Amino acid sequence: MARYDSYGNLDDRIGEDLDQGFVGFNNRLRPDQLRPGNLAESNNGRMDLNGEWQPRKGIEVFSSPFSPGVFTLPFNLYDTSIPAVSSYTRAGEIITVNFGSAHGITNSTGVNISGLTPGGTEDPNGNFIVTVIDSDTFTYTVTSLSDDPTGTMVVSGMKLDATAGNFIEASCEFSDPNNSSESYVACVGTNSTVLVKIADSGNTTVTLTYPTGETVPEGSTITQAFNKLYIFRKGQIAMEWAGDITSPAFSLVANGTYVQPTPIPITDLDFSGGIATATSASTSSLLVGDILTVTDAGSSGYSVGEVVRVNAITSFTTFTFATNKADATNKNATVEKVGSLGLGFSHMPAPEFGTYHQRRLVVPYQYDITGSSGSATITDRNIVDEALFSDILDSNTYDRIYGQFRFNAGTADHIVGFHSFSDDKLVVFNRNSIHIVANSLDLGSSISQVITNEVGCLARDSIQQIGNNMIFLSDNGVYGLDFMDLYNLRGQDVPLSSSIEGTIKRINKAYAHNAKSVYFDNRYYLAVPLDSSTTNNALIIYNFINKQWESIDSIDSSDWEYSELTVAGEGDKRGVYVINRNGGVHEYESRVDDQDRYIVQVGGTITANQIKSSALTRMFNLNSIDRKKWNNFDVHLQSSENNVSNADLQAITENIDGIIDLGSVSDLNGSDLAIDEDVSLRGRFGNKRAYGLQFKLTTTKGRPRLRALKVAGAMTFKSLNKAE
Repeated sequence: MARYDSYGNLDDRIGEDLDQGFVGFNNRLRPDQLRPGNLAESNNGRMDLNGEWQPRKGIEVFSSPFSPGVFTLPFNLYDTSIPAVSSYTRAGEIITVNFGSAHGITNSTGVNISGLTPGGTEDPNGNFIVTVIDSDTFTYTVTSLSDDPTGTMVVSGMKLDATAGNFIEASCEFSDPNNSSESYVACVGTNSTVLVKIADSGNTTVTLTYPTGETVPEGSTITQAFNKLYIFRKGQIAMEWAGDITSPAFSLVANGTYVQPTPIPITDLDFSGGIATATSASTSSLLVGDILTVTDAGSSGYSVGEVVRVNAITSFTTFTFATNKADATNKNATVEKVGSLGLGFSHMPAPEFGTYHQRRLVVPYQYDITGSSGSATITDRNIVDEALFSDILDSNTYDRIYGQFRFNAGTADHIVGFHSFSDDKLVVFNRNSIHIVANSLDLGSSISQVITNEVGCLARDSIQQIGNNMIFLSDNGVYGLDFMDLYNLRGQDVPLSSSIEGTIKRINKAYAHNAKSVYFDNRYYLAVPLDSSTTNNALIIYNFINKQWESIDSIDSSDWEYSELTVAGEGDKRGVYVINRNGGVHEYESRVDDQDRYIVQVGGTITANQIKSSALTRMFNLNSIDRKKWNNFDVHLQSSENNVSNADLQAITENIDGIIDLGSVSDLNGSDLAIDEDVSLRGRFGNKRAYGLQFKLTTTKGRPRLRALKVAGAMTFKSLNKAE
C-alpha cells in the first residue's frame, strides 16, 4: 500500500511484517512467539518446499469390499423377563399371542418367537415385528402361513445374527510372491477377508473364506510373512493363508500340544554335483531351511550326528540338500528334524500380533496351547512381557528355551509391539520401556538389553522406521529413537511432537492405543482420537522435508474414522489407503479437487463433502509490545492447476480482541481465481487498534495456494490506560 515518502514529528510511522512462505505449524508457543513461516494452525493443508500452503487433495472411494449383512431397525431389545405365553391362536397369516399378565412390549417393535413346531412349510419361529392389541395381547404376521403350529411358544428379545455383519477389523498390503506387480489391500472382515487389487482401481477383489465357525473379532491384526498372510486373534488360534489366489481359503495354524519330530527314513539318496536328492514317504513335515540330524547313517557315508539343511522340497516325497559326497546313487539313511531341549517346542501361542524378523516370526508369549489339533486348549499364562521366536522359516515351531525372552520382569510393564531393525536387531516396545534383542539368527547366543526405562510405546501401529529415526507414540507425545554410531540406538530426550503440544494434549488417552500410522512421500501420517472421540477422527502429519508438523487432517463427518492405514500399490497407484471400519477402502489425496468422497456404512452410498481447510498465521506484532493501529495487508495467492478457487479472509486481533471480516477473495479480486491464476490482493484493516494481529484464510472453493502475506500498521497507542 502507498506510504508517505517522509514523516513529520507528529506522524505515526507505518511498520510492516512479512511471511514469504510457510513450512509448518506450531501450537505449543503463543502465536506472537512464532517465527516467520510458522503457522498457528493448519487444517487439511500441505506445505511443500516452495513454501506455499495449500489445501490437501480429496479422498476417493477405492473399494467397498463388503455388502451389508444386517439392517438396523428401530426396535427395543426385550429380555427373558417377558411373562410366559398363556395361549396363542392362528387366523390366516396372523398369530395372536395372549399372556396372563402385562407383557410390557411396545407396539411395532421386534420380538423373537421360539419353541413352535410348524404345521406346514412356513416357520412361525424367528424375529417378528408385533402389533400390540392391549397390555397382555399382541399379534404378529407370518407370510403365507396356512397351518396351525404346535408346541410351547416362548417370547423373548429379538435375536441378532452376530455373524451377519461384516466389518473391517484389520488390514495390510499383500504382495503376490509370484508376481511383483500384483499388490492388494487385504481387508480383514468379521466373516471373510477380501483382497482389493490396486492395479485394477479396486474393481477386482478376491474373497478369502474362514474355517467353519471361525470369525475375526475387533482388535485382531494381520501381517504377511513367509509368503503367507496370518490373522492373529488374541487368545484364539491364528489363521493362515498360503498366498495362492487359486485356493482362497484361510486355515487354522498348527495347534495343540507340539509333537516332537519323528525319524524320516530316506529310502533313496542320490548325490550329483554337490546336491543330494532324498526320497522319503512324505515331505509334509519339512520346510526349506530345516536342519536335519543323521540318526542312522545307512549306506550314505554320513556319520550319526552330522547335520544337513533342506535346500528345496521338490515334490511330496523328495527334497534336496547340499553335500560334499562324491556322485552316487541308491544310498539310504535316516534323519530327524533338530528337536528342542527342556520344555520342547510349542505351536504358535494364540498371539495378538506378530512381526517378521530375520526369517522368523516373533510373537507375544501370553498363552499356552495344549490338547489335540482342532480341539486345543488355550490357557492364559498371565505373563504379558514375554516374546517367543519361531524357528527359521517355520511359523509353526517355537522353542521355549532359546527362543523365549522376558523384558522388565517384576515390573508393571507389558509388550506393545516389535520392530525389525538391521544388523540383526529386534526392537521391543514395552508400555513403559524399550528393549533390543541382538543376534537372533542364533537364538542360543542372543542377548537382550534395555534402551530406555524412561519412555514406552502407547500404540503398536504408531511405530515407523524413517531414515535414521524410529518414531512412535508415547505418553509424552511422538518420540523417536536415533541410530547413532554403528547402528546403536539411543532414545531422544525431547519429543518430536514438542511443537504441537496443544494437539497432543487433545488425544483421548483412553483410546490412544488404537492409533495407526504409515510413512509415505516423506510424511509421517498418524491417526489418533482427538478430544472425546473414541475412534481415530484425525490425522496428524509430519513433513520430513520441512522438519515440521504440517497439518491436522479430518473428514467432515461424525461417522468417519481412520480405522486402518496402509501403503500399497505400484507406480502411480502407490499411495496411502485409508480404511473405514464401517465402510471400505479409500485412496487418500487422490482427487485434484476440493471434494472428499467416502463411505461410512457397510454397503452404503457415497457421501461427498467439501474439504474444510484453513490456515491461521502467527501473530504479527511489528516486534513491539506497544499497541498498533493496523492499516493494510497484501496477500499473494495462486489458484490450483485444476480448479477455480475462492476463500474467506479474516483478521483476528488481540488486545483489543476482535475479528475483522476482510471479505472473500472473489470480493477483492472481482471474481473467483481462474485455474492456475496468481494474484496480489490488497485491502485495509480499517485502522483497528490492537497489540497483535493474525490472518486467517478459510477455503470455500477449490485449492488456492497461500504464497505470501504482508501486514502494515503504526504504533499509535500512547495512553497509560490498559487496552483489552
